[in-house]
Amino acid sequence: MNVLVIGGTRYMGRILVQNLLNEGHEVSVLSRGNEKPIWWTEINHIKADRNNIDELSKALEKYSFDWVFDFQAFRKEHVESFEQITHGRVGKYLFVSTGSVYSKWDYGSSDDALLDFELNIPFKETQVNWETLSYEYDPKELEYGARKRHCEKWIIENFKTPYTIVRIPAIMGEDDPTGRIWWWVQRINDGKGIVVPENVNNPFRTLYSEDAAKAFYDAMKSDKTINQIYHVATHEIFTPNSWIRLLSDVLNTDPNLYFVPSSITDKYLNSDDDKYSPPLLRNYPYIADLNKSDNDFNFTTTSPEIWLNKVVEYYLNIKNIENSKGYGNREIELEIGLNWRKNIQSLESNFQNN
Repeated sequence: MNVLVIGGTRYMGRILVQNLLNEGHEVSVLSRGNEKPIWWTEINHIKADRNNIDELSKALEKYSFDWVFDFQAFRKEHVESFEQITHGRVGKYLFVSTGSVYSKWDYGSSDDALLDFELNIPFKETQVNWETLSYEYDPKELEYGARKRHCEKWIIENFKTPYTIVRIPAIMGEDDPTGRIWWWVQRINDGKGIVVPENVNNPFRTLYSEDAAKAFYDAMKSDKTINQIYHVATHEIFTPNSWIRLLSDVLNTDPNLYFVPSSITDKYLNSDDDKYSPPLLRNYPYIADLNKSDNDFNFTTTSPEIWLNKVVEYYLNIKNIENSKGYGNREIELEIGLNWRKNIQSLESNFQNN
């Protein structure tokens, strides 16, 4: 196939391009050229700024593609301009979306979402009707999720090109640009424990970056996925306890959690511009339904024990790695956790003695 990957130079996109090359496809990558992965000499680079419509139109005017994977559409205008520029010259288009399309605020309660997650376990792709939503959003709303939602709405209502939309959760893996997995690895590796605000003690799914890249490829290959929307995530469902236990096993440390009231973590661990918020954890259960992906393109995932071992080894072998987000307050975290545990133990002792 003649394939275009938009924004394929980092993380999941980089993995996808390598997979496509390994399968013998002819691959073009559209980017500004700031990142040049190891496969750079094996692809055709189309240099353009996605936000500059004239530049994008000129860069793509001579090309036709069987498949297009789009990692870099973050607002309605991105998908709108791409469809108009390439109309009739693309066989199938895959839009990489996000589970954040359901959320109004990043770690708000279920009441702050477009879907009641506590009453929908798991939640399906069709439970929110984008037709009833406008292209406006509250300034307090999570802009990333709202903009992705606008992209989906425009694609569904306007695309003439056959499309597939894949919604992903927070992705874990090597070379994670967000540093989310390193937040956990660094704290569990020091063996001193993790402070978990009590209000985010809910089940969740994540996804390994290599599994995400494979899912995009498999979804594109299937004829069943034309003009369809899918969730992808780990088949396993995690809790803070099981997540920390698995990572502790990999790192050969004892799992140690301090469940502390959110009012206390908010008071003592939040800074002026940052909230203490363990990555992946939410104020509500977050479990997407995977049946449609399983059935339509045989979606599979790697065992957590396998991919967590690979990811942990990657991070522990990075020399002079910077501290994870908030690690400079590590001693305060641990002091709060230990003090709360002592108070709970004292309270339990008083009840037993009375």
